[in-house]
Amino acid sequence: MRVLVTRPIKDGTRTIELLKDSGIEGVLAPVTAIGGTRNAVPLTKFDAILISSSNAIRHLSDNARAQLINVPTFCVGEKTASVARDAGFLSVTTGTGDGRALVSLVASKFQAPASLLYLTGTPRKPFIEDGLKTKGFNPIVVELYQTISVDPWPGAVRLEVETCNYGLHFSRASVEALLKAAENAGLSHFLRGLNHLCLSEDVATPLREAGHSKIRVAPKPTEEDLLALLHIKET
Repeated sequence: MRVLVTRPIKDGTRTIELLKDSGIEGVLAPVTAIGGTRNAVPLTKFDAILISSSNAIRHLSDNARAQLINVPTFCVGEKTASVARDAGFLSVTTGTGDGRALVSLVASKFQAPASLLYLTGTPRKPFIEDGLKTKGFNPIVVELYQTISVDPWPGAVRLEVETCNYGLHFSRASVEALLKAAENAGLSHFLRGLNHLCLSEDVATPLREAGHSKIRVAPKPTEEDLLALLHIKET
């Protein structure tokens, strides 16, 4: 078994190590990269912070981090929560890995019009901000990072990619970039032969729309549940 990992280098390297620890060989071939936006966090008092990705924490300025570390912080999943704690945030609550569930969690702890800050990136689906608005909140949204497509794989990486029989997919943006990269590299036919393992149904949607059928979706949108799919035999 060889597993294709197309995450940006920092997160992708970590995933490759997790696979290695399980005795699985991974091939890191990023199709996206993460860049900072340099958007500033308003100098405002907040009742709570919502964070949908560890990338938002990594691109938070030192001054903004110092401003926010005492504010109750709600992270979409354990990985993001761990990064927040490592960054010094003092009151971190972990969600179940789902943006809509995070909205419900925050709404159970605070009443509108509590002042909420949502740290996120672009592009994204507006599940969290739209969900908060339906519950009467008016969150301040700050996009701290952006996901951008990178150039198609060079020859040596392409050869490695073609040895894979599984693909791990963590975000819709990376799947969309992968479909384009495969087309540019003349690997669309190869991509159809992969067993695609997706973090959520939203992540799987571009593959389904492109006609791919060998798709499994993690029962819960967590890295642990996604990696567990590698130990489920094909039926």
